[in-house]
Order: sequence, then C-alpha cells, then structure tokens
Amino acid sequence: MALEPYIMETTANVLHRAGHTPPGRPWRNRRVANDTRGHLAALLSATLTDRDAFTGQLRDLLRKFGDLDEEGEYHGSTRSGYAEPLDVHEFPSPAPPLGLADLVVSEFWKHRFYQPVDHLWQATMFQPVGGMDRIVHALTERITTEYGVTVELGAEVTSVDLTGAGVRVGYRSGGQERTTTADYCVSNIPLPVLKQLELTGFSPEFGNAVTAVGFAPTCKVGWQANRRFWEDDRNQIFGGISFTDHPITQFWYPSHDYFSKTGTLTGAYNFGDNARDMGKRTPVERLGLARDGAVQLHREFLEKTTVPQDLGVSIAWHKVPHQLGGWADWDPADPAHQVAYKQLLQPEGDGRFYVVGDQASPLPGWQEGAMMSAQYVVAQILGLLPRTAPDTVQVPDAVFLTQGL
Repeated sequence: MALEPYIMETTANVLHRAGHTPPGRPWRNRRVANDTRGHLAALLSATLTDRDAFTGQLRDLLRKFGDLDEEGEYHGSTRSGYAEPLDVHEFPSPAPPLGLADLVVSEFWKHRFYQPVDHLWQATMFQPVGGMDRIVHALTERITTEYGVTVELGAEVTSVDLTGAGVRVGYRSGGQERTTTADYCVSNIPLPVLKQLELTGFSPEFGNAVTAVGFAPTCKVGWQANRRFWEDDRNQIFGGISFTDHPITQFWYPSHDYFSKTGTLTGAYNFGDNARDMGKRTPVERLGLARDGAVQLHREFLEKTTVPQDLGVSIAWHKVPHQLGGWADWDPADPAHQVAYKQLLQPEGDGRFYVVGDQASPLPGWQEGAMMSAQYVVAQILGLLPRTAPDTVQVPDAVFLTQGL
C-alpha cells in the first residue's frame, strides 16, 4: 500500500470571522500567527526595565521571537507576508500588520486556530494513496489470500447470544435470516447500533455501558472543482485547513495531484449544533449553505462553472443507518462515561465477546484509535494482557481529540 504526504496545515491557509474579516478577504494563517506574536512580544518587551544580563538576553529573545525593531516595537514582519509580490527591482516591504485590537476582537483562538500545534495534529502526516479505505482493502486482501479468511459483506447483524458454549450471531444477508457461531466475537459495531440489537447473555453493566455514550453528530460536504484555483498565484494553498465561524466550520484542501487540472475540496466539516442543523436540511439545501460559507473564504465559489453545484455531495454521519454518528462522544467529566469506558475495555461472556474500534480507544474518531483497540483486544484474547481493565482508566476527551477545543 503506497503512502503520500498529508498536509494538515500551511501558513497560506486562511481564517474567516464573520463581522471581523470582510467577505472574500479572510486573514492568512501566517498573518494571524505572526502579527499576534509580534504584538505580544512588544507588550512583554516594554515591561522589561532591569539592565542585568539575563533581562538583556530575554529582551533579545523577544526581538527575535516577535521580529521587533531595535526599540522593541512591532511594525510588521515579512513572516506575515509582503505588501506586494517580489520584484526584480526592489525587495517589497512587509504586509501591514493586523491590529492587536482587531485580532483580539476576532477571537480567532476560539476557532481551532491552534489545533494543528498539538502533538496529535502534526502539520504533515501520511495518507494512503487513493483514500483512507485503502487500509481496509489492504488488510482484507492480506487476511483473505494468506490466511484463508472469508469476508462476507452486506450482512446486517441482528442479534448476539452468549448463553451457549460459544457466540451465536444472527444476521440478515441476501434477504434471508442467517446465524453463525464462533469461539470469539470481536465487534466493531458502533455503540448506537449495537444497543439496538437483540443482546442475550450480556451483563447489566455492559448494557448500561453501551447506552451511556452517544455518537457525535457531524456533517461533511465535498466539492469537485473544474479548476484548482486554490493553487494559483493569488491563493498559493497546497493542502491544509482553513477555519471559519460560518456553520461549515472547516474547509479542507487536497494533499495530492498538485498542479493537475481538477480537484476535490472538503467544503464543510462541522459538529454539534451546526451538524444537527445541517443534517436536518435536504442535500440541496446543505450544498446551498456550504456554498454560502465557501464564498466567504474563496470568491471563486461565486462562479458555478468553476465549482458546479451538481458535483457537490454531502453526508450527515449521524443519519447513516449503520453508523449513527461520527465517533463515541466521550466526556471525561461525566461519571457515567468513566464507568462505561472501563466496562467496554473488558470482554463479556467469559472472554468470548469484545468491543473494538476507535469507540473503545484513547483516540475516538481516528483510525489510529481503531488500530490501537484491535491490538489491545488481540492481546487480551491471546492472554498477553489481562481481560480486566485497571482500577482507574482515563476516559478520552472526544471534543478535544476531534475538534481541538
């Protein structure tokens, strides 16, 4: 399986705050980051009155940190960009700095601006060529060709029974009701779906755990563009995410096929109330809302020949029948979640039934969490790890891990 770089953030990405940045004129990431740094460095530098060696070193650090002048003042920086494009005759001056008051009033830090700085949100990662489902296809090919495993698709599980010697699973396939038995059952069925099944022989504690946590509502919109306008000389965006306080929340750029003719964009990725509202709309209405938000970031969306409306797609994960949400919405402050998360790390039926997936991992919403969970369960089955969870386990903070808030 081939990998390629995945760009999480670039300094060319933009931030839009309705009422603070003019429509179609959002602020560049680099301007927000470096002008904020410069203003704060200047304020701190002005408080340094001592003349000892350490204070002198600190003052020099602040000059470099904020790109201040010799008087410790901030008047803009080339780190934020240039006022005009480079020219063979002269070196242009820095772009005029955004005012500190404007930056503070915008409350940019409340809208995921510093999310990519966290260790789990590396600015550059890797992704499979062809999409994340290539991982599933690669694993499926390996286990079916090398280990003789049979994978049956289109089978809807309807019941799980632990009262016998093994595990008995009822499912619907090809319009017929079927059953199968096994020594072990490792279930990655999403918890909101699992709780709807006929579960027999499970403990009351397990039943409580399955119903304790819901899955987060989340929507996405995808656009297919006839021209990769975001890579032109004016925009110069090659991957990463732009943020806005419009209900679309985020706008993602592709990290592949650079400089080709066409491309796809993630025109919305939202959560909570914004996702619930968007999910209630028809697909056509969702695309209308998404275009309204996109225009505020990129005026190219005014031209439907550039980004055709009929090539847009949307999905509300919380309305997908066999998913019912984006990820387990764990809250470490919820006492019921503390009990439930620990319970799901332990098997049912004398070690015959296991819950697996990102929903039972420290990284809900991430494939890495699903892989960690799978390794954990396999180790439990093989006896390499105890089948009882430790007395104290840390419940993941799903909002922070998925939204950076």
